[in-house]
Amino acid sequence: MGRRRRILYLMHVDWRWIKQRPQFLAEGLAEEHDVLVLHRFCLTGRRLLAGDEARLPVRPLLPVPTGRKGLRWLTTPLQRKWVRFAAHDFDPDIVWITHPTLIETLPSRLMTLPLIYDCMDDAFSFSATQNRISLLRELEELLVERSVSILCSSDCLRRLLINRYGPGISTKLSLVRNGFSTEMTADVSDTSTAKTARPANSRCSVAYFGTIAEWFDFDLLLQCLAENESVDFHLIGPVLLQRPPQHERLRYHAAVPHQQLSDVVAQFDAYMMPFHASPLIQSVDPVKLYEYLALGKEVVSICYPEIERFGDYVHFYRTRSDFIRIIGALTTGQLSTKNSHGESYAFLGCNSWRSRLGFINQLLQTLPSASA
Repeated sequence: MGRRRRILYLMHVDWRWIKQRPQFLAEGLAEEHDVLVLHRFCLTGRRLLAGDEARLPVRPLLPVPTGRKGLRWLTTPLQRKWVRFAAHDFDPDIVWITHPTLIETLPSRLMTLPLIYDCMDDAFSFSATQNRISLLRELEELLVERSVSILCSSDCLRRLLINRYGPGISTKLSLVRNGFSTEMTADVSDTSTAKTARPANSRCSVAYFGTIAEWFDFDLLLQCLAENESVDFHLIGPVLLQRPPQHERLRYHAAVPHQQLSDVVAQFDAYMMPFHASPLIQSVDPVKLYEYLALGKEVVSICYPEIERFGDYVHFYRTRSDFIRIIGALTTGQLSTKNSHGESYAFLGCNSWRSRLGFINQLLQTLPSASA
């Protein structure tokens, strides 16, 4: 075992938001290192949180508004003081940052420590205004410059950063894709329960779990429901839309803690990822695709270059007619099996969070200590 590091881990989402890369990596790092998580506190929509309990020290950042230019002069110094106070006794030797805006929260002393930028999304693609994009570019450029290492969750993100800040940053970049929790492999390892026969004359149930927001292709689902009366779609997770579409066979369910997810979704016949192929999505390596495969049933997903490597295990569609055809074959029992136990299990074995953390822990051992 290498040096045990003290990592101050700054997260841009509430710890109790649906469990994704930030929580998985923080928990994994805490198995080998001392980790203190400071996370954005979700001021509104607390009912949307999944409720996973932390397995390591977790504290909220100050619940102050972010991204409002007129308030930054006040909120930024307050947040820096809070971070300095929260990290004082912990005395970190590495700072981990998951979003460009978080670099503003660092007091001067912490800015001198080795910084790791975990770039898991294209932050610019979430922004609606040019002013917001300009601010994000300024902060991300600073973060890229100050970071000793930058982890990119997709090759698309790696190329985006090089295009923005020049080939000189290439030596800092490492491709560390997303993965899946080995806690979910129980359904895959037991082939007798991975797939069960659907009762005759019953409707086929296809599920999605994750955040439901503007990247969701509701027109696609509604058209499929109109053309196929033998399918129900179930959406499990927080809804970030004011007026999500309604249909008697389009059913919404609240987010559930990750440790309960396998039991909740086992009742469904297949899983889907019905997204618009937007610039935001093009840069995503979806955690849910790994988790879908671990659950041992067929998976239907929009196709884009970043995830073509899933092609042997996932039913990809490129057009609405492709999606409707695949769902039609699923409901009639004619869809070929792609998520087969042996092949999918071998693929997942190389793509667990544990395997990602093996690389990250090796990387951490190469970084200088705070006293160096």
